[in-house]
Amino acid sequence: MARRTAKKTGPPKFVGDECIVVLHGPESFLRSEYLTQLREAIAKHTQDELETIRFDGSSAELADVLDELRSFGLMQQHKVVVVDEADDFVKTHRDALTRYAESPVDMATLVLRAGKWNKGNLDKAIAKVGQLVECRTPNPADVLKWATHRSKSKYGVSIEARAASLLIDHLGAELGRVDNELGKLAAGTREGASITADQVEAMVGRASDEHAWEIQSALLSGNAHKAIDKLHELIDVAGQPKELISYAVADLMRKLHHAAAMLRAGRDSKSICSELKIFPWDRQPIFMKAAQRIRAAEAARLLRLILELDRRSKSGFGEAVPNIERFCVQFADTLR
Repeated sequence: MARRTAKKTGPPKFVGDECIVVLHGPESFLRSEYLTQLREAIAKHTQDELETIRFDGSSAELADVLDELRSFGLMQQHKVVVVDEADDFVKTHRDALTRYAESPVDMATLVLRAGKWNKGNLDKAIAKVGQLVECRTPNPADVLKWATHRSKSKYGVSIEARAASLLIDHLGAELGRVDNELGKLAAGTREGASITADQVEAMVGRASDEHAWEIQSALLSGNAHKAIDKLHELIDVAGQPKELISYAVADLMRKLHHAAAMLRAGRDSKSICSELKIFPWDRQPIFMKAAQRIRAAEAARLLRLILELDRRSKSGFGEAVPNIERFCVQFADTLR
């Protein structure tokens, strides 16, 4: 392996043969995004599927992490061993981790994700076999550029300059929130059109999040009549855009699909809710109850269904509200 230099700031460029990667800093969205990019680079480099094992840094034992790194994965796949919230884990085991970094295995990649990082000899050892990437919160000007690019590259929809500026004014520089709202706005934008400032004013902010949760919680209750009543209350009384409701339903199905898959992989409820951003905490019990009752494949089918219904209503094949009503019935039947 060629000698490397430590990556301090800016977007990383992963090769795919990294043995250790540190993702540190306050921006949790970037820590998640960079992990995805790293996995993609490793898969391309190894030309194989990956096995990902996660540890909670607040309770993980060093011996368990090292054993996982040094043991062969399923079907001899390359392993990605992730230690989340690794601040205290690294502080406690810095010397041992330095020794491992001096002679790491090449069939696994250790990923340390931490909010804070203290420099030391460990950095030098990691720099020779991997990367250290700072995930800092960008300034508003950089977020504005990022949002403009993100809207087009991920969601396939352009955003007007005034709309992007208004979005950052409403949300600040937190990338996770900006990305989430871009998804909502893109879902409510006609094909070939751009996201406008009027859309941002109508669909972004705390009120829209609360309205989204109202339909989501009604669905999670498993009561189709309750969900349909809430649907009409939001659209007919509160005047919420049909596009926002459709997005909220699709977003719930997407999160349930991920949650069901993570449960099957042995993840605990706390880490699942944290990664999927199920906040505040009082929303978590009803969400996890549904995730435990639905199979990942079924959640994926329902996600495809609501996306197809939304596409058809936008194309003039059926009305949005009756389509969502039918979906409410199907989802309730699934949870029985």
